[in-house]
Amino acid sequence: MTVVLPMACDSSINKNIYVQDGERRNDSINTVNGKITVGSDCVIRGSCRTVNGSIRIGANSQVNDLKAVNGSIVLGENVRIRDDVQTVNGGVSAAAGTKIEGDVQNINGRIQLDHTTVGGDITTYTGDIHLFNNSIVKGDLIVKKSNTSNPLNRRIELRIEGGSTVEGDIVVSEKDIKVKVYIGKESKVIGEISGAEVMHEM
Repeated sequence: MTVVLPMACDSSINKNIYVQDGERRNDSINTVNGKITVGSDCVIRGSCRTVNGSIRIGANSQVNDLKAVNGSIVLGENVRIRDDVQTVNGGVSAAAGTKIEGDVQNINGRIQLDHTTVGGDITTYTGDIHLFNNSIVKGDLIVKKSNTSNPLNRRIELRIEGGSTVEGDIVVSEKDIKVKVYIGKESKVIGEISGAEVMHEM
Protein backbone atom coordinates (compact mmCIF):
# COMPACT_ATOMS: atom_id res chain seq x y z
CA MET A 1 0.00 0.00 0.00
CA THR A 2 1.48 3.33 -1.11
CA VAL A 3 0.56 6.62 0.47
CA VAL A 4 1.13 9.66 -1.72
CA LEU A 5 1.17 13.09 -0.12
CA PRO A 6 -0.04 15.74 -2.57
CA MET A 7 0.88 19.37 -2.06
CA ALA A 8 -1.77 21.41 -0.28
CA CYS A 9 -2.09 24.67 1.61
CA ASP A 10 -1.19 23.09 4.96
CA SER A 11 1.89 20.93 4.30
CA SER A 12 5.05 20.59 6.37
CA ILE A 13 8.22 18.59 6.90
CA ASN A 14 9.62 17.73 10.35
CA LYS A 15 6.73 19.49 12.03
CA ASN A 16 3.65 18.49 14.01
CA ILE A 17 0.33 19.98 12.97
CA TYR A 18 -2.41 20.87 15.45
CA VAL A 19 -5.97 21.87 14.60
CA GLN A 20 -7.73 23.62 17.46
CA ASP A 21 -11.20 22.65 18.71
CA GLY A 22 -13.99 23.85 16.46
CA GLU A 23 -11.80 24.80 13.47
CA ARG A 24 -13.03 24.47 9.89
CA ARG A 25 -10.57 23.82 7.07
CA ASN A 26 -11.25 23.35 3.38
CA ASP A 27 -7.79 22.03 2.43
CA SER A 28 -5.91 18.81 3.16
CA ILE A 29 -3.36 18.54 5.98
CA ASN A 30 -0.08 16.83 5.08
CA THR A 31 3.16 16.34 6.97
CA VAL A 32 6.35 14.28 6.80
CA ASN A 33 8.05 13.31 10.08
CA GLY A 34 5.30 14.80 12.18
CA LYS A 35 2.02 13.96 13.81
CA ILE A 36 -1.41 15.41 13.07
CA THR A 37 -3.76 16.23 15.93
CA VAL A 38 -7.27 17.44 15.18
CA GLY A 39 -9.30 18.75 18.09
CA SER A 40 -12.97 18.20 18.89
CA ASP A 41 -15.88 19.52 16.79
CA CYS A 42 -13.68 20.21 13.76
CA VAL A 43 -14.53 19.89 10.06
CA ILE A 44 -11.68 19.06 7.67
CA ARG A 45 -13.02 18.95 4.12
CA GLY A 46 -9.77 17.49 2.79
CA SER A 47 -7.52 14.62 3.89
CA CYS A 48 -5.13 14.14 6.80
CA ARG A 49 -1.94 12.37 5.66
CA THR A 50 1.39 11.81 7.34
CA VAL A 51 4.62 9.86 6.89
CA ASN A 52 6.36 8.86 10.15
CA GLY A 53 3.73 10.20 12.50
CA SER A 54 0.43 9.43 14.14
CA ILE A 55 -3.01 10.90 13.46
CA ARG A 56 -5.50 11.72 16.24
CA ILE A 57 -9.00 13.00 15.57
CA GLY A 58 -10.99 14.49 18.44
CA ALA A 59 -14.61 13.82 19.34
CA ASN A 60 -17.40 14.92 16.99
CA SER A 61 -14.99 15.90 14.21
CA GLN A 62 -15.29 15.17 10.49
CA VAL A 63 -12.49 14.43 8.01
CA ASN A 64 -12.55 13.28 4.40
CA ASP A 65 -9.96 10.47 4.73
CA LEU A 66 -6.90 9.47 6.77
CA LYS A 67 -3.60 7.96 5.61
CA ALA A 68 -0.46 7.29 7.66
CA VAL A 69 2.85 5.51 7.18
CA ASN A 70 4.66 4.37 10.35
CA GLY A 71 2.08 5.72 12.73
CA SER A 72 -1.16 4.88 14.48
CA ILE A 73 -4.60 6.37 13.81
CA VAL A 74 -6.82 7.13 16.80
CA LEU A 75 -10.41 8.33 16.43
CA GLY A 76 -12.40 9.84 19.28
CA GLU A 77 -16.13 9.48 19.94
CA ASN A 78 -18.66 10.26 17.21
CA VAL A 79 -16.04 10.94 14.55
CA ARG A 80 -17.12 10.80 10.90
CA ILE A 81 -14.68 9.77 8.18
CA ARG A 82 -16.24 10.24 4.74
CA ASP A 83 -13.85 7.89 2.92
CA ASP A 84 -11.00 5.48 3.84
CA VAL A 85 -8.73 5.01 6.86
CA GLN A 86 -5.31 3.56 5.93
CA THR A 87 -2.05 3.00 7.76
CA VAL A 88 0.95 0.79 7.05
CA ASN A 89 2.85 0.23 10.30
CA GLY A 90 0.42 1.23 13.01
CA GLY A 91 -2.82 0.36 14.71
CA VAL A 92 -6.27 1.82 14.16
CA SER A 93 -8.68 2.47 17.03
CA ALA A 94 -12.10 4.12 17.01
CA ALA A 95 -14.21 5.16 19.98
CA ALA A 96 -17.97 4.78 20.34
CA GLY A 97 -20.22 6.36 17.74
CA THR A 98 -17.61 6.65 15.01
CA LYS A 99 -18.68 6.19 11.37
CA ILE A 100 -16.15 5.33 8.66
CA GLU A 101 -17.90 5.45 5.31
CA GLY A 102 -15.12 3.81 3.29
CA ASP A 103 -12.61 1.02 3.98
CA VAL A 104 -10.20 0.44 6.86
CA GLN A 105 -6.80 -1.02 5.95
CA ASN A 106 -3.46 -1.65 7.61
CA ILE A 107 -0.50 -4.02 7.34
CA ASN A 108 1.03 -4.21 10.83
CA GLY A 109 -0.98 -3.24 13.88
CA ARG A 110 -4.18 -4.00 15.74
CA ILE A 111 -7.54 -2.67 14.55
CA GLN A 112 -9.96 -1.99 17.44
CA LEU A 113 -13.45 -0.64 16.83
CA ASP A 114 -15.82 0.28 19.68
CA HIS A 115 -19.47 0.77 18.62
CA THR A 116 -18.22 1.83 15.20
CA THR A 117 -19.78 1.46 11.76
CA VAL A 118 -17.59 0.77 8.72
CA GLY A 119 -19.30 1.19 5.37
CA GLY A 120 -16.74 -0.83 3.39
CA ASP A 121 -14.20 -3.60 4.03
CA ILE A 122 -11.59 -4.05 6.74
CA THR A 123 -8.29 -5.44 5.40
CA THR A 124 -5.18 -6.45 7.34
CA TYR A 125 -2.00 -8.38 6.59
CA THR A 126 -0.50 -9.25 9.98
CA GLY A 127 -2.67 -7.43 12.52
CA ASP A 128 -5.49 -8.60 14.78
CA ILE A 129 -9.01 -7.17 14.44
CA HIS A 130 -11.32 -6.61 17.40
CA LEU A 131 -14.92 -5.49 16.94
CA PHE A 132 -16.93 -4.88 20.11
CA ASN A 133 -19.90 -3.01 21.59
CA ASN A 134 -22.28 -3.42 18.64
CA SER A 135 -19.85 -2.47 15.90
CA ILE A 136 -21.01 -3.06 12.32
CA VAL A 137 -18.93 -3.83 9.23
CA LYS A 138 -21.06 -3.62 6.11
CA GLY A 139 -18.38 -5.15 3.90
CA ASP A 140 -15.90 -8.01 4.38
CA LEU A 141 -13.09 -8.76 6.83
CA ILE A 142 -10.08 -9.66 4.66
CA VAL A 143 -6.72 -11.10 5.73
CA LYS A 144 -4.04 -10.93 3.03
CA LYS A 145 -0.61 -12.50 2.92
CA SER A 146 2.24 -10.12 3.68
CA ASN A 147 5.33 -10.17 1.49
CA THR A 148 7.50 -8.88 4.34
CA SER A 149 6.75 -11.37 7.11
CA ASN A 150 6.18 -15.08 7.55
CA PRO A 151 2.49 -15.70 8.38
CA LEU A 152 3.42 -19.06 9.92
CA ASN A 153 5.10 -17.30 12.86
CA ARG A 154 1.87 -16.21 14.54
CA ARG A 155 -1.87 -16.64 14.49
CA ILE A 156 -4.03 -13.69 13.53
CA GLU A 157 -7.11 -13.23 15.70
CA LEU A 158 -10.39 -11.74 14.56
CA ARG A 159 -12.72 -11.08 17.49
CA ILE A 160 -16.37 -10.17 16.87
CA GLU A 161 -17.88 -9.53 20.26
CA GLY A 162 -20.45 -7.54 22.23
CA GLY A 163 -23.27 -7.85 19.71
CA SER A 164 -21.13 -6.81 16.73
CA THR A 165 -21.99 -7.78 13.15
CA VAL A 166 -20.05 -8.44 9.96
CA GLU A 167 -22.56 -8.20 7.12
CA GLY A 168 -20.15 -9.51 4.49
CA ASP A 169 -17.69 -12.43 4.41
CA ILE A 170 -14.51 -13.24 6.30
CA VAL A 171 -11.90 -14.03 3.66
CA VAL A 172 -8.35 -15.36 4.19
CA SER A 173 -6.44 -14.92 0.94
CA GLU A 174 -3.86 -17.72 1.43
CA LYS A 175 -4.37 -21.14 2.99
CA ASP A 176 -1.07 -21.01 4.93
CA ILE A 177 -2.13 -17.95 6.98
CA LYS A 178 -3.31 -19.03 10.42
CA VAL A 179 -6.45 -17.11 11.33
CA LYS A 180 -8.75 -17.76 14.27
CA VAL A 181 -12.19 -16.13 14.41
CA TYR A 182 -13.91 -15.69 17.79
CA ILE A 183 -17.62 -14.92 17.54
CA GLY A 184 -19.13 -13.81 20.82
CA LYS A 185 -22.62 -14.18 22.17
CA GLU A 186 -25.20 -12.16 20.20
CA SER A 187 -22.54 -11.35 17.57
CA LYS A 188 -22.72 -12.67 14.02
CA VAL A 189 -21.17 -12.98 10.59
CA ILE A 190 -23.91 -12.88 7.97
CA GLY A 191 -21.70 -13.92 5.07
CA GLU A 192 -19.39 -16.92 4.66
CA ILE A 193 -16.18 -17.62 6.57
CA SER A 194 -13.42 -19.20 4.50
CA GLY A 195 -9.87 -20.19 5.37
CA ALA A 196 -10.15 -19.60 9.13
CA GLU A 197 -10.80 -21.58 12.30
CA VAL A 198 -14.04 -20.44 13.97
CA MET A 199 -14.77 -20.42 17.70
CA HIS A 200 -18.27 -19.57 18.99
CA GLU A 201 -18.12 -18.17 22.50
CA MET A 202 -21.01 -18.68 24.88
